[in-house]
Amino acid sequence: MKRTLARSSTAIAALLIGAPAAFADVTPKDVWANWMQQMQANDLTVSATETMQGNDLKISDLKMTGEVPEIEDQPASNVEITMPGLELIDNGDGTVDIKMPNSFPMNIAFEDGEDSGNVVINYNSAGLKTTASGEPEAVQYDTSAASIEIALDKLVSEEGELDIGTVKATLINVKGNTLSMGTMLLKSEQTMTAEQMLITVDAMAPEGQADDYVKLNGSLRNVTIGGSSAIPKDVDYEDMSAAMKNGFAIEAEFSHAGSEMDFDMLMDQGTLVGNQSSASGEFTMSFDAETFRLGTKSSDAKATAKSDDLPFPVSYSMGETLFDLVVPLAMDDAEQNVKLAVTLADFTMDDALWNLFDRDAQLQRDPATVSFDITGKVKVLADLFDKETLTEDVAPGELSEVTLNNLTVRAAGAELTGAGAFTFDNSDLVTFGGMPRPEGAIDLALTGANKLLDTLVAMNLVGQDDVMGARMMMGMFAVPGEGEDSLKSTIEVNSEGHVLANGMRLQ
Repeated sequence: MKRTLARSSTAIAALLIGAPAAFADVTPKDVWANWMQQMQANDLTVSATETMQGNDLKISDLKMTGEVPEIEDQPASNVEITMPGLELIDNGDGTVDIKMPNSFPMNIAFEDGEDSGNVVINYNSAGLKTTASGEPEAVQYDTSAASIEIALDKLVSEEGELDIGTVKATLINVKGNTLSMGTMLLKSEQTMTAEQMLITVDAMAPEGQADDYVKLNGSLRNVTIGGSSAIPKDVDYEDMSAAMKNGFAIEAEFSHAGSEMDFDMLMDQGTLVGNQSSASGEFTMSFDAETFRLGTKSSDAKATAKSDDLPFPVSYSMGETLFDLVVPLAMDDAEQNVKLAVTLADFTMDDALWNLFDRDAQLQRDPATVSFDITGKVKVLADLFDKETLTEDVAPGELSEVTLNNLTVRAAGAELTGAGAFTFDNSDLVTFGGMPRPEGAIDLALTGANKLLDTLVAMNLVGQDDVMGARMMMGMFAVPGEGEDSLKSTIEVNSEGHVLANGMRLQ
């Protein structure tokens, strides 16, 4: 359901956000034909009555429907979007104004074989103005609005309509642009900005069930939403292998310059009340025949919460979070890049939480960080979009090399850092029990570990026997470093498959 709504909203955005006129001329019929192409490319069936009124085109009884097949344990569903009327007005200068209703419903029906029902979501706008320009093969849309809102209107089950409350998201002072072009490969590029995004949830469990409820009031400042899509004509979403070969691609971006949210919820007889905020946030995703990329980033995140399970409020802050994933998808005998980077930097929590296990403040309470950056080379040896290929008992690819560019783990006065690289011999699956034989080395450095262990013993959190075992392990794998309470180690796998720690053979 989410996937079809995302595809549908991308196409509808072509009428809601646009770019300044720059090319030749378009007529109302050109704009309508462009919209029809985009709807059909997004797997929607369109029905409507078209009436010419002079040079203007009036669309009535407009209905767009689509079907989402069953995905894993999610039931099949249908999407239906209706509009009472739509007017395409010829301005006489090669541009077309698009007048849409201030409100129209999107109906999502679902059925899982036993239960059925539907969800009605309303699109509401104020001060919406959209102008199309360009040329028939490349239509641009320029849009502004005082507000655009998506709100839950109805939730209906077999027992009837369920009153669950308010769920809505509102964009304030919206400006945007879309370029919609192509014939055999339909392309769309969108950018939208809003001064604010407001999120309001005041929902409760249906009558006769639990007393659970969720209340959220959130806002995001200086929001930017962007993206692009390339969809082959007559695409079959059941055959993604062919779709990807014909140019299917999706890209999405979302960012904000600050967020705040208050929450109050009762779930499973327990309450949770608090607030959270951040100074900025980003999300990026791209997906095409070559590569899948996913990235998130935020800064200065803070949260405070109170729960029935704790006798006092707790809070934490995080200076930076980052997630960066790059995965190659194209079948190719040549090596391709892969990446995974994660950062959770400068994490702090309030003294109330520390005092639960460290009442005398014996542990250092400096900000904690966990961060690593791994890159590598892989060969993709199978069509990852072919269902039959993936069911075969054969590895779809080979790992050629891995590089740990950096590793940092810092907490409670101790710090572990590292870097290194390994190559892999995929012709030798015997030496390491079915795993390609690695060759390379990693350098590690550890400071503050002995002091941390002594403190844990003094706090009675760790026994002497456990600490003795940990120190024996460090003695096996590490040698003294240059500073006080410092250890270092080089873990190496040589060409013969021997594993060595600081030159001493372990295997």
